[in-house]
Amino acid sequence: MMDSRETRGANRRKLARIHTQMRVDIFRHRLFGGWRYLTRAKALDYNRYGIGLTSPVKLAQGTVVKLDLFAPGMILRQVSAEVVSCQRAGQAYRVGLRTYRSLRELAGTTEQHQIRYLAGMEAQLA
Repeated sequence: MMDSRETRGANRRKLARIHTQMRVDIFRHRLFGGWRYLTRAKALDYNRYGIGLTSPVKLAQGTVVKLDLFAPGMILRQVSAEVVSCQRAGQAYRVGLRTYRSLRELAGTTEQHQIRYLAGMEAQLA
């Protein structure tokens, strides 16, 4: 039997997240002008499925964004992500992003997914 914490979705993650303090630049697509810088955020945690961050800007669920992730020693540019949750957290927003579009992308049958570059870098990103 599930306890109330499980029914509220507290145990919904497919894989444990790795804590980090990366700087993130968020870009949003505009009807005219293509991808434009929206805001700077701070990544709090990640795994191969997504990224959790805090943002000064509210993002609507379903919004597709591109991210520049500033990790020690490298920058991952134009990482595609979709907003799956956005909740107020003090004076900022806690945003959950999904970094894949399909399970095929995760399984590796398409080109290598960018977020995999962060695998094995837990010590540098903490």
